Amino acid sequence: MSKKEEKQKNMIQAARKLFAAHGFEKTTMQQIADEAGPGVATLFRYFPKKENLMIEVITSILAEQLSYFEQIQRSEGRGIDKTAALFDHYIDYISEDNRDVIKLLEAFEVYLAFSTVEPALLEEVKVSYEKIRSLVKAIIAEGQKDGSILNDQHADSIALSIMNMFGTAVKKYSLYSVIPSDIVATSPDKNELKRLKDEMLLKLQAPDKT
Repeated sequence: MSKKEEKQKNMIQAARKLFAAHGFEKTTMQQIADEAGPGVATLFRYFPKKENLMIEVITSILAEQLSYFEQIQRSEGRGIDKTAALFDHYIDYISEDNRDVIKLLEAFEVYLAFSTVEPALLEEVKVSYEKIRSLVKAIIAEGQKDGSILNDQHADSIALSIMNMFGTAVKKYSLYSVIPSDIVATSPDKNELKRLKDEMLLKLQAPDKT
């Protein structure tokens, strides 16, 4: 890694830490520069706007997710087994270690809902999500090919359902875990997500022909 790349990485890590602690809007470029150490003028040369840093932070998180999904895709087993592993990864992601990541992803979605972000900046995030969806789709298609997953729906539609329905449910449960229990009506229960996983797998799994 070159000095330039290392400096850029430090800036992104500093932004990720501060965004998780204070939110996107309340974090200033000066604070990020102070945390990373290069000086605010240098920070602006690398990232002209705070939104540039925000996008880099989100894409770095999605890249981590992509790495997990790639490992699942390369693993041994039928498509339905790999799909179950995808669900398990989502569920296992609810932990103290990943609290900041969940908060950042949720905060990013809220930011997009109430702010205007240049389409060119969002393109990188869209590409990252598309890579994840393509991997999930490939796993579903693999299951349809090996006969472990029903072939009555297009793999792309199933992949979208998994990401939208199950992924959103996991993020919500993760978010509830950081909110005081006296504020939310229900507390997170991983067993509910496991039941949802079982229901979705039951709908996907092809009958055993043996």
